[in-house]
Amino acid sequence: MGIVKAISGHTGARGVMRYLERDGRALARDFLNIGAPIEGWEGDLPRYGACDWAAEMDSVREAAGNGRAWRGRAARTWKHYVLSPDPGSRVDLATLRGLAVEWASEHFPDHQIAIVYHDDNEGRIPHAHVVVNNTSLETGRRLQVPDPLELNRSFQRLEAERGLPHLSNEPLARPTARARRSRGERAAEARGERSWVADIRARADVARALAASPAEYRSLLAAMGVELADAARRGPRRDWVYSLADSPSRRIRGERLGLDYGRASVCAAVIGGAPPIDRGAAIRAARKAVAVGGRAELDRLADAASTIWRRRARSLAALDGMATAAERAGRRGEAEALRRAREFAAEKGLLPQRSERPWRSPARGGGEAGAPRRQTTRGRDPERNRDEGRGQR
Repeated sequence: MGIVKAISGHTGARGVMRYLERDGRALARDFLNIGAPIEGWEGDLPRYGACDWAAEMDSVREAAGNGRAWRGRAARTWKHYVLSPDPGSRVDLATLRGLAVEWASEHFPDHQIAIVYHDDNEGRIPHAHVVVNNTSLETGRRLQVPDPLELNRSFQRLEAERGLPHLSNEPLARPTARARRSRGERAAEARGERSWVADIRARADVARALAASPAEYRSLLAAMGVELADAARRGPRRDWVYSLADSPSRRIRGERLGLDYGRASVCAAVIGGAPPIDRGAAIRAARKAVAVGGRAELDRLADAASTIWRRRARSLAALDGMATAAERAGRRGEAEALRRAREFAAEKGLLPQRSERPWRSPARGGGEAGAPRRQTTRGRDPERNRDEGRGQR
């Protein structure tokens, strides 16, 4: 599969331009929002001559005041992304140029971009260096760096569209989950790798989508190879510790995974719920993925289960309708997430084609019209509410 590597710059762009252009090793160049001379054409592709793109970037950045330190830290002045296709693809330069320009245009449409192509690696495989200035030409604001996982995912999607080797079931982020990713975890994701923390989080997402009580949540995690224990109390809240059954030293507190995985949040979310997902089918899929080390498959299940649970979808038809509505409203990412969930749910038999009524969880403020709502008391421990597993009052 191809990967995207990110490097941050904290100086002017002169140094990175010198590095990329030195010794005449640039196979070709592409520019977006930068004035550069076109010396000719190679088929449908322009052949750009060398230009001082570093000076243009530095000028725009300084005019906007975006080169100054911020909160005592040196400004991030540019981002340098290395797009490396799978070595086995033997991608040609023309294909790589089309891929790199489309990828850069998709993520940074209103920024100055210089793309320089090299083949100075083992095997002489062309790769692209994409340098993005930190200033938006539209707003003048500093660059907000996209999710590294989304950058890799879109690159692999573009590879797939061109028939190149790619990772079709890469780890999927669940954008609606309030997950807390450490620097080490983010660095692993940027390299296209997977951490054991992400593995625990994915299994927790599946368990939360299926459980109707804290006891069931604990039991479902155990079935997927994750042990749940009470953490030493710190401050006013009690929390859990998650650990892998086959690697007990790999353990992490719930709220270190993210607020949605802490003890209080999970108990409040699952008590009294009526999950619409076929639990038998979901548990079989999860156990199979864990048994064979199928992390990509486990991520697909977690993504689908989380989407169904959060959107209260009770059928495949409901997911279709939600995706269509999101697409019409221009929420492309949301529509894609719903369609991924629908595809996986149909493949694994998680939901029926149609259902007579929508599912709403009393624990999330829903329920049938006129039905009594679950009552809670501020400060009360929900897991102790009439013993674990019988929390609805």
